[in-house]
Amino acid sequence: MTMTARRSLPILLLVACAAPDSVPENAPELARERAPSVDRYLSGEVRIGEQDYPYVLLPPAELVDGERYPLVLFLHGAGERGSDNQRQKMHFPDRMASSSYSKRYPCFVLAPQCPEDTGWANFGRNAIDTMPHPSDALSAAMRATAEVVRSHPIDTDRIILTGLSMGGYGTFDLAARHPDWFSTAAAICGGGDRRKAALYAGLPLHIWHGGEDLVVPAERSQVMAAALRALQLDVHYTELPGVGHNSWEAAYGDGGCLDALFAAKRNPRMSQEETARLLAHAIAPDERIAFLGDSITQAGDQPGGYVDLLRTAIAQVHPGATVIPAGISGNKVPHLLGRYQRDVIDKQATLVFLYIGINDVWHTTSGRGTPAGAYEAGLTTLVRALHASGAAVVLATPSVIGEHPHGTNDLDQLLTQFAAISRTVAAAEGATLCDLQAAFQDHLRIFNPEDKDKGILTRDGVHLNPAGNLLLATQAARALREAVLSRENS
Repeated sequence: MTMTARRSLPILLLVACAAPDSVPENAPELARERAPSVDRYLSGEVRIGEQDYPYVLLPPAELVDGERYPLVLFLHGAGERGSDNQRQKMHFPDRMASSSYSKRYPCFVLAPQCPEDTGWANFGRNAIDTMPHPSDALSAAMRATAEVVRSHPIDTDRIILTGLSMGGYGTFDLAARHPDWFSTAAAICGGGDRRKAALYAGLPLHIWHGGEDLVVPAERSQVMAAALRALQLDVHYTELPGVGHNSWEAAYGDGGCLDALFAAKRNPRMSQEETARLLAHAIAPDERIAFLGDSITQAGDQPGGYVDLLRTAIAQVHPGATVIPAGISGNKVPHLLGRYQRDVIDKQATLVFLYIGINDVWHTTSGRGTPAGAYEAGLTTLVRALHASGAAVVLATPSVIGEHPHGTNDLDQLLTQFAAISRTVAAAEGATLCDLQAAFQDHLRIFNPEDKDKGILTRDGVHLNPAGNLLLATQAARALREAVLSRENS
């Protein structure tokens, strides 16, 4: 007989558990169940700007050597804001710390704390539309997630996102910014930006709200569920008649959404297929889409490559649409200037995905790179000429040269400079930006905890493996759809 090795985590904090108001007054038995005599939370903090943001991490009651566990990122409500690193344990973390829940759902629970007078979601003036950049508190939650993934035995295919009230808003916001991080998400009595609904493609969403909620109207969740259903995306909406703001008691209780959350696994292929489906339904039946670039795009035309993945999805909806592969190994911006007329404009492309810049940087090691000024001038010429031909243009930033953490690969500084030039040109010339550098870096923060130089998204630090092609196809489809919608609204 082989015995499974088990180990206990060290107890770093010996403090009181959740306050009595963390459970309903009419549930004393449940209150006792959620109040173990010894607090086994671990504490930490991350720094954003000039401020420290605390978090607590609840580990499984027991860790089995060699096993990896789900991670739940929990975003608390407005009443739990502060700096004591205690209040955010209410409602969900202390429920998961109880003996019955910890046995049923062995996992890590990460609960960062949002400071007073701030929020998880970064809203515009109307308190519905989210801003391009996350709030500092949400940035801290993301950084804490990356820190925990690197420090503990986390199953990165089972990272669950959930939050209530203010945290429900944060859940919608974070899931839209990084849908590929999570296996599923549950937004409880919150609300989101319905304009971002397409970003959740492939991510199962659970939305719960009390029908008599007087703090956050149920309409906020209804609108999000309707936007997701309109796109035929995976959403499970539960509205509780007669229930007020504390819908989290039902959502996290027996018969709620926890079984579904813990059963889910991250599915990058589903995300890619669903995002490509949305693109296919947005384009014209006779759309002509050109993919202009270097060896990554050339290889992308092969079976399983990012161009091929998009072509397959488009053909299922619009057999009359055309995909024009125009990638050539070793190409830099000067090469594209010599052939864009023949390879793109003469083929009457109506939509162009322009992905270039890696060789312009990479070849500097042999003295054959492109000077920054020439790179910017060349990109500007390309985008202007393509626009003049009547095509809508998506301009992608160069992704990675090495998969070590950003700033530690040999060419990161120069690559970042060239990516910034691509962003500047896209903004100045009215091209839709596909920020691959940011997307790849964000992905590697979570899914490369061992800091490997290659093998996560690339086979050699540059050229894509299957996972990289899935990610690129997803990012490209989002940006191409955005370009099509912008074209129609102009």
